[in-house]
Amino acid sequence: MLGFSLHDVLGGVLVYVYIILIFLAVEKLWKGDRAVGRKILHIAMGNIVFILAFFDNWYAEVLIAGSALLFSLLITQRMQLYFLNKLTVVPGEESFFRKAYRKVIRKLSLISASDAGNEWGLVYYCLMFTVLAGLFAKSPVVVAVGMLPLAYGDGLGAVIGRKFGRHPYRIIDKKSIEGSLAVFAGTALSLVGGMVYYGVPLQDAAWMSAAIGLVIMVVEGVTPKGLDNLAIPLSAVVLFLLFGAV
Repeated sequence: MLGFSLHDVLGGVLVYVYIILIFLAVEKLWKGDRAVGRKILHIAMGNIVFILAFFDNWYAEVLIAGSALLFSLLITQRMQLYFLNKLTVVPGEESFFRKAYRKVIRKLSLISASDAGNEWGLVYYCLMFTVLAGLFAKSPVVVAVGMLPLAYGDGLGAVIGRKFGRHPYRIIDKKSIEGSLAVFAGTALSLVGGMVYYGVPLQDAAWMSAAIGLVIMVVEGVTPKGLDNLAIPLSAVVLFLLFGAV
């Protein structure tokens, strides 16, 4: 029978408290540029990899990541439409709780769609977190290497590209040189921090992060939006394993 240690419970509490705080913070930013607010959420969620050090058991990590995956599925726009249809009542006869629930559902539906309108991006993000947590629970550095490029590289690339992209290019989707350089910088810098945090010597962390950053910059540039949430973590982890770091 599965048992959870005190560290598992502490890690779970930290993850959920962090997520709630991030959602509350992004809600304040949502009133400006919604796409930027969502990318800040995208970036901040990646920091959960630093909490993985608290967990003792692999199934505790998978449970936490899996709950986020289930949540991401429930807040996709098509699920929200289903829930809203179920809540349809005669005007004036709606209870306080139904009104509150309807308001919450409408807010959550905004989270599920990216600025490109891809409602599955968040699902793919949480799916990769769950898969990596299950496969590499004993090596959280691998989970960090997979998720930090997605959080910081892809996230900063979208923000910088949106605000400062003056030199566009198109392979499949429209990108910009400025955004791609931000993908490289965000990936490399976040990976150095993540690797060193999990005990990789700084010298090794530096060259591996730079190499992975270059690859991720190319992968992000040629992958359709939404699918990069799958391609980026997979590419980063495969390259890290090929380096023999684990």
